[in-house]
Amino acid sequence: MQKNIENHLRFVERAIKLNADIIIFPKLSITNYEPQLAKALATKVEDKLFNPFQELSNKNEIVIGVGMPIMATGGIQISLLIFQPNKARSVYSKQILHADELPYFVNGDKQTIFTIKEKKIAFGICYETLQEAHFVNAIKKQADVYIASVAKPQTGIDKANQFFSKMTKTYSIPIIMANCVGPCDNFISAGQSTVWNAKGERVSQLDTTHQGILIYDTETGHSEKEQLTIEKGTLADLDVLFQMYNKAKDRLENDKIYQWTNNYPKSSIIKNDLESKVLYVLKNNDRIIGAINISELQEPEYKTIDWQFNDAKVLVIHRLVVHPNSQNKGFAKLLMDFAEAFGRQNNYTSIRLDAYTQNKPVVTFYKNRDYVVRGHIYFPERKYPFYAMEKALT
Repeated sequence: MQKNIENHLRFVERAIKLNADIIIFPKLSITNYEPQLAKALATKVEDKLFNPFQELSNKNEIVIGVGMPIMATGGIQISLLIFQPNKARSVYSKQILHADELPYFVNGDKQTIFTIKEKKIAFGICYETLQEAHFVNAIKKQADVYIASVAKPQTGIDKANQFFSKMTKTYSIPIIMANCVGPCDNFISAGQSTVWNAKGERVSQLDTTHQGILIYDTETGHSEKEQLTIEKGTLADLDVLFQMYNKAKDRLENDKIYQWTNNYPKSSIIKNDLESKVLYVLKNNDRIIGAINISELQEPEYKTIDWQFNDAKVLVIHRLVVHPNSQNKGFAKLLMDFAEAFGRQNNYTSIRLDAYTQNKPVVTFYKNRDYVVRGHIYFPERKYPFYAMEKALT
């Protein structure tokens, strides 16, 4: 469960970067939808396990709703645990259970409305969101937006597409549906989280297999999506990658930072990375926005450094880049999180990298991630040295 919470927190941080006021996760998102395990996994609202959500809410003025089985007086409820800035935790629990949930859960007893920046938000959880009576009750309470937190297979998504479109047209209220992806109990959840505007039009939708974020602006009706994937690059990506590295080099030089030269990183170097299958690319909606080389290859200059983990299994980072149009949005952090997770999963003891001493923001970035300077190294065509930096993974 702890790893799942960490994954949630990463998505909350992404939502913060996107200036969201509220983020709601799918049904029972913390534990997954596994009714037979609910009793063993259920907890209380006050559980300190969820303190990081409250801290992020307080610090960033964001409302967070995570799916969790919660202990109630009569049994276990399917709930959204709601964190609001500097307020006590709240809970909305599913009021209308599906027949196959009755052996495991008990009903919630009220429709809670949350007011966020003068907008009244109503919640529904899965089966009840397709019951018109539940939706009408939210309308009676003057809801401005209806958010459905669900775990639905493709048949359920097909029903939701028709029903939610009809409800938005009939009652002139936008609906946002957050659905799981992947295995849930005895079915495969089909993703396709969707936003419908007040005219019944489908504004935006995620795909069936990848996690992501949908952002809906209640003032403008505009929606955007972020579906991030990190995967090994292929030779078909070479031209796009080379252009991205060049644009990043131009941005650095505009800031009077000359860490990259006309000979580095050149197309042949990137091609070699791709052929060696050590260059991972970050994509947003299938568009490459970043890259990172993760390998065991160390520059000859590294031999001059008194590393702490000389005899250990060492991972090395090279050529981390984010497209200038996507910088300052947390993507470098995402790539480094991926690299460090890769290192731990593959039993590496430490990570090594080098950072140009004149690139102060990058040096600070690594130091904040607990990378320690072990010495200085020089590379051709650079006036100033690079820091040789290292971080323990164990």
